[in-house]
Amino acid sequence: MNVPRFQPELKHYIPPVQAALSLSPGSLKAFSASSDVFPSFVPRMRAFNPQIRVMQSKARPKKIGAFAVPSAVALEGDSLPITDHSLPMDSGEMHFLVKLEAKGDLRKDARVQDLNNVVNRIFKDRKGSKSRRQRLRLQLRTFQVVCLAEDSGILEWVPSTDSLRSVITSTFNPLMPGDSIHRRGRRVTDFSDADLRNAFLKCQEVFFKRDEPLLAVRKFDELVLQKYLPVFYWWFVQNFSSPHAWFEARNKFTLSAAVWSAVGHILIGLGDRHSENILIDTRNGECVHVDFDCIFDKGLLLPRPEVIPFRLTPNMIDAFGPTGAKGLYTGALIEATRTIRCNSDVLLAVLEAFIKDPVIQGSKSKKTKEGKDVRGAEASIAKIRNRLEGQYNLRNPNKLKGKSASKIPDKAYEAKLSVEGQVQKMIAEATSLENLVQVYVGWMPWV
Repeated sequence: MNVPRFQPELKHYIPPVQAALSLSPGSLKAFSASSDVFPSFVPRMRAFNPQIRVMQSKARPKKIGAFAVPSAVALEGDSLPITDHSLPMDSGEMHFLVKLEAKGDLRKDARVQDLNNVVNRIFKDRKGSKSRRQRLRLQLRTFQVVCLAEDSGILEWVPSTDSLRSVITSTFNPLMPGDSIHRRGRRVTDFSDADLRNAFLKCQEVFFKRDEPLLAVRKFDELVLQKYLPVFYWWFVQNFSSPHAWFEARNKFTLSAAVWSAVGHILIGLGDRHSENILIDTRNGECVHVDFDCIFDKGLLLPRPEVIPFRLTPNMIDAFGPTGAKGLYTGALIEATRTIRCNSDVLLAVLEAFIKDPVIQGSKSKKTKEGKDVRGAEASIAKIRNRLEGQYNLRNPNKLKGKSASKIPDKAYEAKLSVEGQVQKMIAEATSLENLVQVYVGWMPWV
């Protein structure tokens, strides 16, 4: 697929990337009619790359590229050559994702990015010793979302990233014999494997139809987890050759996973965390989340409810190293949870805007009543406020019936835990085999 010629010149347009669209107060103060208020270090676009890549996900988004030149060159006044290939003057190529949502709303993604930027400023200014802040470098990777309409927009492509599923697919365990079934990561992520799918569905049948959760958990461990062993640990060994680079990349992944766990569950009730919605930066191991349509515990309303607070599956724990989820991950999760709880007033003030914004709880259906949307948003804010006070209130709809219904009294959801207690509860629920066996098979809880 080719991109048509574009007029007027692209250099007159600010590229839709976060660095270009983030204005500092100083730049606004010095603004004049003859000055350029946008950052000068951000390149300008010269011409589109004529080749478009159609992605394989269900929405079939298109990845487009634009040849970039330094802003000083673009603003010299001369016309820039429009070619279908790179030139020596180019400083690189920018990539974007053009997406049309069939059911979702990209405005949610844009609002969540705004919230994440506030969270990053709070993490940066948090109290504590300098050495502790340097050791626990907490930050969310954000990107620009430019909405063109309710259901379409342009997303900044996060460079050098690949999905968690793709990364694990490319990995292998060198300690296993060449003919071992446990050697290749692609065996773990092969959704076309009928034996793998049927084994997991058999476990779910025991859980839902026979109402025997303990037997379902045992079968899940025997038929799936023990036969499809994690390999993600070896990806860091194979891609970061020096000990220092390997150690830093593994720590980067662990810290970023912990931050996303805290913010995703406590602040926005983020769901739909399948292995394609979590990206890995192949340069440094950082974890990046995408697709924020499923927020405010909307995952509990799916046909197969997502009953875990965040993704903490065997391969992710394997990548954390020998201590698993009990080492750096738990420490970073405690630090992130404590920080957002200490700044709950600021964060709730930002979240209050969601109540008045119909795109967060609203529906594309004309039959949706505005009053119902507002009540739903208010209930969501109240639930998040309780989480910021220490409650674990993610109610599993599957436990409202069956043998496990009476095991969790209502008061258990209302207990206000310490930061450490809340973190341990979240980790326990995220790694519970009883919870993992309940999620949709396409979520691939064994990955």
